[in-house]
Amino acid sequence: MLSRKIVLVSLILSFYCVHTLPNRQAGIVDYLAHMAAALQKQHFGVFNCWLLQFSNGTNLSPLLNSIVQRLSNEHISLVQADHSGRHIPTHQEPNMVIFLWGNEQQMLDQFYINQWLWEIPSDCRTIVLFELDASGASSLLRQIGEYFESLMLYYVACVAINKNALFSFHYQPLRIVSYSSFPDLSELFFDRLQTIQDKQFAAGYMKGHYTAMYCGQMYGEDTALFLLFAERLGLTLHLQEVLCDGFESLVSCVARYKDISFLLNRLHFTQYNKHVISASSMEQFTIATPKGRLLNVWEILLKPFHHSAWGLILGILVTLQLIHQLKPTLFSNNLLALALFGFEKQQLRLTKRVEKATAFALIVLFFQLKCAYEAKLVSYLAEPPRLPDAASIVDLRERNITVHSRKINIMEDDKLNGIVEFYDGVHFKFDGITLLENRVALVLEKLFADSVEGHGMLYTILPENVYETLPFYALGAKSLLRRRFQTFQQHVFEAGMQQHLRQKQASCLIWYIVKSKKIPGAFDGSSAVIRFDHLKPLMLFFLGQWVLEVMVFMIEMLVERYKRSRRV
Repeated sequence: MLSRKIVLVSLILSFYCVHTLPNRQAGIVDYLAHMAAALQKQHFGVFNCWLLQFSNGTNLSPLLNSIVQRLSNEHISLVQADHSGRHIPTHQEPNMVIFLWGNEQQMLDQFYINQWLWEIPSDCRTIVLFELDASGASSLLRQIGEYFESLMLYYVACVAINKNALFSFHYQPLRIVSYSSFPDLSELFFDRLQTIQDKQFAAGYMKGHYTAMYCGQMYGEDTALFLLFAERLGLTLHLQEVLCDGFESLVSCVARYKDISFLLNRLHFTQYNKHVISASSMEQFTIATPKGRLLNVWEILLKPFHHSAWGLILGILVTLQLIHQLKPTLFSNNLLALALFGFEKQQLRLTKRVEKATAFALIVLFFQLKCAYEAKLVSYLAEPPRLPDAASIVDLRERNITVHSRKINIMEDDKLNGIVEFYDGVHFKFDGITLLENRVALVLEKLFADSVEGHGMLYTILPENVYETLPFYALGAKSLLRRRFQTFQQHVFEAGMQQHLRQKQASCLIWYIVKSKKIPGAFDGSSAVIRFDHLKPLMLFFLGQWVLEVMVFMIEMLVERYKRSRRV
């Protein structure tokens, strides 16, 4: 009697499975087709779908054929592969993935499977079709969830082929959510970032212009951008400085820091990378070189007049001196002493008209030269004169000046061919070497060097750019934050936040410089003033000249008296 009941139950179950299984698979095909059509409407361009059959069984072939036929009718680009087919990099990135798993647990961690799954974006909608076994359902689902989480695939749903069951996953920690029917697309593929309980991320940074702290309270442009982004998403960023050796690659350096999720620094790539995010604005790189040295006192004395003017003055002096020596009776006065110091042996009203006109002309000429000369010297008190600054790359090359670069290898650049060396310093400072750097960073550094004593030498920034390049942010190919940050960064740039942050930094630095001048021992401009010890040689020169003229005048007076006494 018992055996008859068992046989009867078996027949009923078999009959139920024979009739319900095709209905279940037909429902799955309809569900996937509607899902693909909804995602296709949200996508611009060709919609790509991958059909990956990684099950050894042949019982899923009818289901696969039905899915292919329905998706083809929706004009969706399809890529099919099985567990023995390897991924080819030329395949288009998928917008949706259908994964036929079957019931084999041994399919995990196979080489070709990992190849395909690693190329799937982390936010790509992925459907896993599998056969649910009541005895090991929870263990298999957890195994599938952990496997996809290890490959950083988070938008995954598991659909049972043989039973009315559907599952999705929450992450960190891993949790399984079950459905008894086909849920709506928005209910199934919600924002996975919101389900993460621990929303703390470690962000690494290398010290630089865009990640430095300004005035002790203001973050650099990139650091402020990421902190604002994390605040908008309700995340917590822990900043950790990354220290790299001078000859260590960035990848190997960051690999030493296991807990870092991404870098804050903007990077420069020489090859195309689809996973990085454009910084939306070009960076200009130019050269800063030390200003020409200060002139010494004797160079300052000669600087007010051009060489031609000094030649004219010297010519006048020599001509008058020769006239006095060759024809001493032509002029009764020493016209040089008269024009320079006002000494006259006879009153001008008693002299000849030619001597009067010549004396008046010399007095006016030397007065004008004296005024111009003194005005030039006074102007040097405000800004001490220097040798001419380098104004172009041609000037640097002619002066045999070496340009130091540390960011991008430009050894082959025609503009700087032969004058470039690698700079391995962690921080750049105006300390005497010629630098190739970001123009924005150089302008701020120059602001400090020109205003704060001890911060650095005085530099000049070349007006021409060596090159322009577009920087990128790299959050990782599988990061859940990548697409969100890309949208956020574009909105921030369009709103003018970048310029706002730079203006705040400049205002902060100006305030800091003004404040530092009130601190005892801080820069007060005294080093830019010509003091008495600077002018001492000049004073001695003029004093000696005055004494010499007085002695010459006294000697001439004595000679004149002696001649008169002899005539008497």
